Amino acid sequence: MSEPVLVAFLFADRIITEDNQKKGIIGTFTRFHSQQFPVSFPLWFIYSAITNIAPGKHPIGITITNVQTKQVVMSVNADLDAAGPGNLDDVVEFSIPVINVVFPEAGKYDVSIVMDGETVGSRALQVMLHPAVAN
Repeated sequence: MSEPVLVAFLFADRIITEDNQKKGIIGTFTRFHSQQFPVSFPLWFIYSAITNIAPGKHPIGITITNVQTKQVVMSVNADLDAAGPGNLDDVVEFSIPVINVVFPEAGKYDVSIVMDGETVGSRALQVMLHPAVAN
């Protein structure tokens, strides 16, 4: 079986799907700032695009974990449908809304995507004390 390839992995304020299925990805970012902790940020989105997937349903999970403490602050599982009879060059896009996730402290958080039990990719999300508070 071929190995899935992550071709996009973004954090965004908003994702719009047009009638023709094109995506509008608005306000990408790599970090959050807060004046206090614990904190829950307003609605945001995780967008991913994966290629080299065999047709069919694949279990997929996204987790957000504090790198230092290993505390999981969000875990979402679903089935990703790579509709057949496509080919491995097809790109499967998906996005999930993130709301009411509590970040207990400032730090580096790992956001990971697992498909069929294997990590497809991960990236860092920095959650930082607002600079005005840090001084």
